[in-house]
Amino acid sequence: MIPDRAKFNLKIFQIDKTYYEFKDKSSQEIIDIIKDNHEKMLLHKYDSLALAQPQITHEIDNKYEFWSYCYNQPKEKYYWKLFLPESLTENQNFEVIEFSFVLFINYKSSIYCVISGSGMSVIKKYIHPNFGIDVYQRIAKPQEDVIIDLETRGIANNISHKKQIFNFNQTIAETLEYSEIPNKIKLRIRKDLKENEFKKFDSEDLTLLEVGSYFCLRKKLDFDELKELINDIHEIRLNNKPVQLTLFLKINDTELVSKLDESLKEIIVDDILLHDRPDKWIANQSDIIEVVHPSKLERFYECDSFNIRAKFSRGKHDIEVKDRSKLYEECTRHIYNSLEKVTDRFDAKGKLYTLNISGQINTSEVTYANFFSHITAEIDYLYKKYFKIDGRWYLLEDHFLELMNNDAIEYYTKYKLEEDILLAWPNDKDEDFYNKSHKSFDSHFVLDKVINDNIELCDLLVLKDDKVFFIHVKNGFNTKMRDLYIQVILSAKRLSNDLKNNDGSNYFKKTLQKYNRENPRKRINHKDLIERLRKDPAQINFVMAFNNHHYKGKPILERIEKCKSNIAKYSLVQVVKEMQQYSFGIKLFDISEK
Repeated sequence: MIPDRAKFNLKIFQIDKTYYEFKDKSSQEIIDIIKDNHEKMLLHKYDSLALAQPQITHEIDNKYEFWSYCYNQPKEKYYWKLFLPESLTENQNFEVIEFSFVLFINYKSSIYCVISGSGMSVIKKYIHPNFGIDVYQRIAKPQEDVIIDLETRGIANNISHKKQIFNFNQTIAETLEYSEIPNKIKLRIRKDLKENEFKKFDSEDLTLLEVGSYFCLRKKLDFDELKELINDIHEIRLNNKPVQLTLFLKINDTELVSKLDESLKEIIVDDILLHDRPDKWIANQSDIIEVVHPSKLERFYECDSFNIRAKFSRGKHDIEVKDRSKLYEECTRHIYNSLEKVTDRFDAKGKLYTLNISGQINTSEVTYANFFSHITAEIDYLYKKYFKIDGRWYLLEDHFLELMNNDAIEYYTKYKLEEDILLAWPNDKDEDFYNKSHKSFDSHFVLDKVINDNIELCDLLVLKDDKVFFIHVKNGFNTKMRDLYIQVILSAKRLSNDLKNNDGSNYFKKTLQKYNRENPRKRINHKDLIERLRKDPAQINFVMAFNNHHYKGKPILERIEKCKSNIAKYSLVQVVKEMQQYSFGIKLFDISEK
């Protein structure tokens, strides 16, 4: 070891070799793809590589293979240039250049990375999103590990994040709820880890471990120690079985993931082939599937249009979709119309990956991914239940299902809407008809399709003397409940931000103003309402209202229990939990009870 060699705090990432562009590719080819794609991004942004000057160096060191990729990253904002008048900055160069770097390390067929500067922009879409968590699970003792920081999310969306800091000796087991997924954990390193797995490192300053998409010993390492740590990580992942931190078990077995994907593709192809008769598609298409971007969920919901395009088609058969609820229908129809033989299931499955969805805001692309990666679903496979959410598969264990079922029943009972403010749902009528059926009531305002920033404030706004109800409505109690739950959370988030804004409301105000322009005969006094809610936000009640078609005639709680859609029940539970971060009430109501 070289005594004078520099040491750094390093976060170690891993490249996800299951990424679709890497199929059947060698490590060298994978690095080339990452480098080439990054250079294309630089060219698109700066028209030339003269400033960035990307360079890559390759070296083999015994069992390790290295690629050192470095480049200059121009910073986006030149602060002094923005501060000074133009007369003082003319013909002067205020560009700020940041040296950026990625070190790729191939060790026993796995590719690891450490970064500097803007290096994350090179690898972000290719990294294993839970790599550090996965390593930690193989050395974890949840009953003993003392937690310092914790960031979690629910499984059904990546919008609401919860961050907690702990000052006492809480353990992982005492802290994580059964329905949470940890995004990032900082914890104290146990004595037995210092004496065994990490004994090669000086234990005096080895006190903290931080894991998320990366693995980080909170200790400065030199180059040789980095190699040692990568070897240790490899041995941990090879020899140690993972310990479950919550009741969600993410599927890491590539063979099982492949089988689950194949089972889901069969279901989607069944729906594709139903397009031979449109009336049959409407009646029989699967209700277990939802289309949503796997990582940019909030931006996806903000999109005002979507473009469906087949790879290499040059836009020849593009479809523009304004209503995101129509994406599944339009994507499956697009694939059906492109099949040379309508019975060719193999061809149809391949097109799930070559059909792309681009989400746009004011014609600017903000989300992009292939059709299959957009799929959220719940399936049964070999007598077990699985969720596919955000591109990952999770096993729903029996104990989890039992807890979730009990919570769904308990929450519906506790948070049921008692006020008689909603009408019965007429048979064979859609959501649009149902919402408009409330127009005749003086206290009810139909805001369905009155959309600002492409986020719907609510379907129905109901003003009472001491309460204001923001009602979100969905026809069905199935996978679509996830969409309803996310709508409620996004709307509450926007409203909360507006009411805390001392400069005045924006989203809320603009939505009400838009409603008034479209409904001049039944206006809302938006100034009074905003002031009223700002003074007393406790008047605000969000309502998740749904029309459950299952097991009609049976008691409502029994109908919830018998429902086969676990995503629906989970969404009902999570909307209550996640609304606790706001100072608003939350109510639940099954309209079919009327």
